[in-house]
Amino acid sequence: MDKIPRCPVCTGVLKPDIVFFGETLPQRFLLHVLDFPMADLLLILGTSLEVEPFASLSEAVRSSVPRLLINRDVVGPFAWCPRSRDVVQLGDVVHSVERLVELLGWREELQDLIQQETEKLDGRDG
Repeated sequence: MDKIPRCPVCTGVLKPDIVFFGETLPQRFLLHVLDFPMADLLLILGTSLEVEPFASLSEAVRSSVPRLLINRDVVGPFAWCPRSRDVVQLGDVVHSVERLVELLGWREELQDLIQQETEKLDGRDG
């Protein structure tokens, strides 16, 4: 049986750092929306592109900006209104990201980052 994670101090239920459907987005979200018109590339990974406001973010970049969808399925505007510079990589998201990292020559950096974050989770960070 799965155990509900609880805070070791107050015993309250721990909530992941995500926004659940129907919840209000954090204020910091609005700060980053302003970045989209300045983007040179948009990466979209593992999504249905059905829930707003995230569903429309793929349209927030200039039409000349390449958009890369890494997903199991073609979704949203990639399905019904693709742009000429769109790229779609279908399949397992983790495998596709690993392949992209390899092609960009970032394998060592990714491994270092994974190790650092794993150490944080294990309580070994400085």
